[in-house]
Amino acid sequence: MTPDEAVALIQAEERGRQSRKRIVELTKIKAMQETELERQRAGIKSHTKDSACGVMQCITRGFNARLQTERTVLDELTLIHMNNFIPPDPKDPQIRLQSNLERRKKIQEANKLEETNSMMDMKQKIIEIEGQEMREIMQERINVWLNENRDPDTNFYPPYPRPAAGGSKDIIDPPPELWRPEDEKKKKKGEDSGRKKKKKPGKMPIRMPQPDEDADLPPMCPNYFGRHIQHSIESYLKTWHDKDDFDNHEQTFIPEILKNTLRPLVFEEVRLNVDVASKELILQLKKKLARDKKEAIKIALKQAKKEGREKEFKAQLKAEKQQAKKDRIAKAKAKKEAAAKEPPPPEDPTKKKKPKRKKDKTEKFSVESLFTELVKEGILQVCPKRTFDEYISEEWLQGVEQDPIKAWGLDNSMAQAKRLTIEYAVLPLASEIVNQNAPFVRSLLLHGAPKTGKTLLAHAACQAAGATFLNLSASVIDGKYPGAKNINRMLQISFKIAKIMAPSMIYIEDVDQVFVTDKKKMKAYGLKDKPNRIKKGLTQELKAINPGERVIFVGTTSKPQNLQGKKGPTKATANFCKFFTKRIYTPYPDHGALLQLWRGLLERHGAVLDHHFNVSILATLSANYSIGDIEEICKLVLTTQRIRKVKRVKLEVEEVMDHLYRFNPIDPALLLIAKNFGKDPQPVAEDPNDKKKKQLPEDKNKKTKNNK
Repeated sequence: MTPDEAVALIQAEERGRQSRKRIVELTKIKAMQETELERQRAGIKSHTKDSACGVMQCITRGFNARLQTERTVLDELTLIHMNNFIPPDPKDPQIRLQSNLERRKKIQEANKLEETNSMMDMKQKIIEIEGQEMREIMQERINVWLNENRDPDTNFYPPYPRPAAGGSKDIIDPPPELWRPEDEKKKKKGEDSGRKKKKKPGKMPIRMPQPDEDADLPPMCPNYFGRHIQHSIESYLKTWHDKDDFDNHEQTFIPEILKNTLRPLVFEEVRLNVDVASKELILQLKKKLARDKKEAIKIALKQAKKEGREKEFKAQLKAEKQQAKKDRIAKAKAKKEAAAKEPPPPEDPTKKKKPKRKKDKTEKFSVESLFTELVKEGILQVCPKRTFDEYISEEWLQGVEQDPIKAWGLDNSMAQAKRLTIEYAVLPLASEIVNQNAPFVRSLLLHGAPKTGKTLLAHAACQAAGATFLNLSASVIDGKYPGAKNINRMLQISFKIAKIMAPSMIYIEDVDQVFVTDKKKMKAYGLKDKPNRIKKGLTQELKAINPGERVIFVGTTSKPQNLQGKKGPTKATANFCKFFTKRIYTPYPDHGALLQLWRGLLERHGAVLDHHFNVSILATLSANYSIGDIEEICKLVLTTQRIRKVKRVKLEVEEVMDHLYRFNPIDPALLLIAKNFGKDPQPVAEDPNDKKKKQLPEDKNKKTKNNK
């Protein structure tokens, strides 16, 4: 394109832009003229500049006057102590805490910036002062390793370790030998095998399986995680155990600790430089040895020519090369034979062999078709967005005294139930390392009274782990997959998709329905199909879940009494408890939890509470109330109309108490069943007075016999 053509194109574009702008302005003028004509036809006079200014002044003066009247009204009400507006109280501890938190955050940011700025200077100082000494120590250790591993026949140096294998890291700092503890379980089995077990006559009482073997002892940490914990303890003792930091109120960085953290980084940089230099040195040495060998061969060949032994010398050189080649082949062969003769490493007794699976009947179907089938049937669902923050509880606020020895069984606080759900469900699903090395949790039961947050914990665990959610509840699969073959196929597809789309959670609500055998109770559920039809296939599929697959089965139940008979636990109860690897009891909130619940739920539903709001009265009156009941009360109190007035009219405790009496606390008998579910029945202590009453008639009979 020539310059003239370019100028013509630009001019055309500019004319087009100007014409478009002119058209827009003309349309605006035309619209204004039309509105003006309509006003004139209606007999309305158009505003002049003065009249328009007068209208605008009227509007602003009215707005300012209304603001002034509101202020004067509030001042008058304040004077006669009738102002319902809640001004911020300067003595409110929450305001102080917030200001302290902001100030502390600013100080932390300033300290962090100071630390990052001083880090480069400190690193440069370490390199200048200690870098040369580090380099000499490393070079000395590498030289010792090279001389020790040098071939005595050829005087060749060994190949230098590759960077992918760590380079000279193992040469400078060799790793320690791992200590493997003996299998104590085998010893115990061997000792117990010699003893003969005596069989007691009569029927044994049904004993409930406990989740832990030794309830009196605290749970032991697995060896895989034990060494990491030990390493962290050692690092803490090394850095912070002897440090006196009482004068450092602003928590600024300590130069010594910063040096200790930067020294390994400097050491690694120096090591990489030393590796490069050592590789270059070995290469030069190899070249020099090859040159020396060639020169020695040339000198020997000249000497052999003078002596007339040239052919013999060449034959000798050839034989030596062949012999060296044979030696290398023999060494490699001997290594292979030695490796073949070595016995295989002993199998870990703790690891169980994978059970043999039946032939997969869904091999012909694609994963997409199986996925769509589960979605259409409503089994594969989108997990509701719930978080653990909704389950309001804290470890530091408990209203229950803990027994330090027997506190490892079923927990009796909301904070512990939340923590155990995270440990047993979230961590194994989110981390493959934890799933493989931690004690394997195949199935988890959340049981407790109604409205205690069991479903909330299950959904929150699924959301926190980012898991696929499969719902196999009786209400979901009712009327679907008729017949034993179809239901087994559905279970096989569900577990197959769960393993493919790991991490996955398979969830059943009211899981007690699967284990109920009483026909009357099953009729009371009002379902088309029997809920226990999946029991056999579910146990088979659950046994096929192995560590590392990141699949967990979670069940919830609020009616464990359905599995018990008239006289207490039955075989169905024992089988139900054996089915689950871990059981978590979700309790009713204690006094400490109620203090947090009332404040947290009221604020979540829109209330503005100050430090004068007496939550302890509500916590005392709402003992044995469930979390669901408290949330319903908060919804009844804080309607949309009441939320609008919250900032002007503060919420009173009496407003909540008026709705509190509409709900009833849980029946103590049901609460006792929920607490003691899965435990062995405790022996009832006998009164000494009852024993005396029983002995009295026996003593009388003895006296009468003696008199006769």
